[in-house]
Amino acid sequence: MLLRFFFDAGSGVLLWAYDDEAKARFGYPVESAMLAIPQELRDEIEQLVTDYDDTFPWDDPASGEAVAPDRIMFGYEDNPPFKDRVRALLPKLRAALPDITFESDYEA
Repeated sequence: MLLRFFFDAGSGVLLWAYDDEAKARFGYPVESAMLAIPQELRDEIEQLVTDYDDTFPWDDPASGEAVAPDRIMFGYEDNPPFKDRVRALLPKLRAALPDITFESDYEA
């Protein structure tokens, strides 16, 4: 079973079913509540999603200019602010869910 790890502003999730087995089990977006993981790990996922959404210029999504200078859109710069947190989260997910493969572009 394969889950893809990526951000989609406003979706409320960062895990997505990527193969037929995962889609049959979870649908397409995978909410953290659907996973048999410790609450601490679930909270970490939810906080990362919330922090990412906080970087998005909701009042004018088409303009990068609406982003406050101290906020950076993860994925569009050389050193995204959440990279280390993502890299720390993936091994925890893999340890908690050894029957699931996780794929991400944010790995070292």
